[in-house]
Amino acid sequence: MVIESISLEVKNLTLEYIDNPEGTFVRMGRTKKIRALNNISLSIKKGDVVALIGKNGAGKSTLLKVISGMIRPSEGTVLSKGRVILLAGVNPGFSGELSGKRNVTELAPAYGIKSEDIDLFVKSVIEFADIGDAIDRRVKGYSSGMKGKLGFGFITALNPDILLIDETLGVGDEEFRLKAQNRLRDFVNKSGSVIMSTHSLGLARELCNRGLVLDNGEIISDDEIENAMLSYRDILKS
Repeated sequence: MVIESISLEVKNLTLEYIDNPEGTFVRMGRTKKIRALNNISLSIKKGDVVALIGKNGAGKSTLLKVISGMIRPSEGTVLSKGRVILLAGVNPGFSGELSGKRNVTELAPAYGIKSEDIDLFVKSVIEFADIGDAIDRRVKGYSSGMKGKLGFGFITALNPDILLIDETLGVGDEEFRLKAQNRLRDFVNKSGSVIMSTHSLGLARELCNRGLVLDNGEIISDDEIENAMLSYRDILKS
């Protein structure tokens, strides 16, 4: 019997926070406890490309931040095998005052790239981003599309074991989106795992083998991608 390799396991995950409707000052009895994630359990296998689907406010970004370690849950556990990287938005930590090339070079060690590998790493990112002479200009002058290309190229060049993507594939032009999809396929072929939050059902269908549908902080469907999308459409109709 072949045992499927689990790269990520989430058990009974709950996240609560206190909402203060009065603004800055907390008044007795006026605070409200909000449950952003409610008792979520899931497991991800090596090679899985999972679409995280749900309406705005469903808890998708929050779940990715908890999995990545950016937010500590109120209850439950997150167990991962290997390195987890979250690509949220278009900026993995670039400084607007530095050039694109210098940003990539100086950020690389912070992400664990060894000194002897930095030149090759920088070359890979620059070739993928393909933004021409702009690579030597300050990042604060970049368009959102250019930042997206550089940021996505940087993160995916790291080759994490688990890659979390929060809507980043929506940036850039059609040519970039195709390059990004091909880069993701290469990543998955190297036995990585991906969880990507997206509103694009077409992109989810093309890239993902599985879908997690989140609604009001709860998973209401964990199924093959086509079945998951049917569940999501039912939410939209209700």
